[in-house]
Amino acid sequence: MLQLFLTLIEEATEKEKFEVMYYRYRDLMHYIAMEILHDEHLAEDAVQEAFFRIARNFHKVGAVESVQTRNFLALITRNAALTMAEGAKKQPGAPDISPEQQAAAEERSSLHRFVPDAAFDAVSTAELKEIILALPEHYRSVLYLAGVYEYNQPEIASLLQLPVETVKKRMQRGRLLLQQALQERENENSRKKEVS
Repeated sequence: MLQLFLTLIEEATEKEKFEVMYYRYRDLMHYIAMEILHDEHLAEDAVQEAFFRIARNFHKVGAVESVQTRNFLALITRNAALTMAEGAKKQPGAPDISPEQQAAAEERSSLHRFVPDAAFDAVSTAELKEIILALPEHYRSVLYLAGVYEYNQPEIASLLQLPVETVKKRMQRGRLLLQQALQERENENSRKKEVS
């Protein structure tokens, strides 16, 4: 399979880098997929799907040994495994609920107001990452890929195998959730200052 992925990469140095990354992280990626799928064959398929997505966007991958690359590979693998798990859960005759419908229902139940961008100014980058990681998976993935790895919407759509419009909506809704979380944190910090 490695040779198939390498055909998607043009430059020789990038091919070498991909090969190093492949052998360095495939066991970790398999472990992540197994934690979600609990099936050897499905986990292997999820890892191969993740490598395929990464190979198509490999120009954005940084140093192989970096924490950022490790986290990026884990995120893509987790998303591929979750997509496969969702497909396995669907049973004949069961009503289809799209991710957009699920996201809209979550949005109705959790978003009550719009929070101004000023909330972003009151936190550090580390706090911002922490809050993003606490968001629901489908919002967390797109925001993390955009904010931390600096992928644009079409690139995120390609990595996560989603329509660009879905990525755009998830980013908008995720941003609202993020702003709400930031505002709540800011309000909590204000209350603590008043008490002390």
